Amino acid sequence: MKRFLKIASAVLLLACPVIALKAQTQSTEESWIKAKKQAQTEKKLIFVDLYFTGCMPCAQMDKEVFPDPKVTAVLNADFVTFKSDILKEEIGKKLCMKYGVTGFPTFLLMNAEGKIIDIETGFQSVEQLTALLEKSKQNAKKGILKKYSTKDEVYPDFYKDAYLNGKRNVSFETADAYLKAQPSLTDEVPFVIITGLRIGRQYDDFFLKNAKELYKDYGTASVTNHVFTILQRKKKEFEKKNDLTSFKKLLDEMKPLYTVEEWTKFEGILLKDFGVEKVVVNPNTGQK
Repeated sequence: MKRFLKIASAVLLLACPVIALKAQTQSTEESWIKAKKQAQTEKKLIFVDLYFTGCMPCAQMDKEVFPDPKVTAVLNADFVTFKSDILKEEIGKKLCMKYGVTGFPTFLLMNAEGKIIDIETGFQSVEQLTALLEKSKQNAKKGILKKYSTKDEVYPDFYKDAYLNGKRNVSFETADAYLKAQPSLTDEVPFVIITGLRIGRQYDDFFLKNAKELYKDYGTASVTNHVFTILQRKKKEFEKKNDLTSFKKLLDEMKPLYTVEEWTKFEGILLKDFGVEKVVVNPNTGQK
C-alpha cells in the first residue's frame, strides 16, 4: 500500500522506550516535554505517531509493522517515540494544528530540538518505514530540516477552533480574509491553513505554482496530498473543455513531486475515464 492509500487513510505509534508500540495511558503536554528532554539527553531523534482509535491503517501498523525486528531495532537505537490519540488527547490536537495534519496515521520525524525533519502519512510497510527512518537520520546529520518554526505561532482563532474544538466548517470568506492580509502565502501559518483546512479552488493555482518550493520547505505528505486533491478538481475543469492535452501537461509538471510507483497509481486515477460523462442512477425510478 502506497501513498494512494495514505491520502484516504490513517494509522500508527507511541512513546515508549521499549517500542512495544501500545498506546500509552494518556499523552499529555507534560509527557511530550519529557519525550523531548529524553531525546536531548540521549542525543536521539523523535518519532511521533498521531493516530486515533478506530483507524484501521493505524491498527494495521501496530499489528504488522511496529513489532517487526527491523523497525524496533532502528527506533530503539536512534529515536524517542511518542504516540497520541488526536481525538482524545489535547497534545495530539495541538500537534495536528501545528503541522496542519489531515490524514492518519501521520508521522512526525524531528531532531532532538523538536525541529521537523520530515512528515509522512498513511500506512507504511516495514520496508517503507525503515527507509523513512534511515533517510531522516541522514538528513538530520546533514542539518536538512523543514521550515516549521519551533516557536509557538499566533494562529487565527478560526484555525485554532478547527483543530482544538472540532469546528472545521470554516467559511471560505473567513479564511480568505486572513490569507489576503498575510505578507506571503508560502509562510508557515498560511501554508497549514490552506492544506489543513482544505481551502477551496481559489488558491489552487497558487499552490500548484509553488508546489516544488512548498515541498522542499514543508515536506512530502502535506504538499503531495493537497496537490492530488487539486488535480482531481482540475480534471473536472479540463473535462468541461475537453482538453486532455493541457491536463496531461499539468500532470507532467507535478510528476516530479512523486515517486515512480506513486505516480503510476495517481496518473492512472487522474486519467481514468477522462471526458466520459458520469451517469447518475435514480434509485427511486431505476432510470438513468
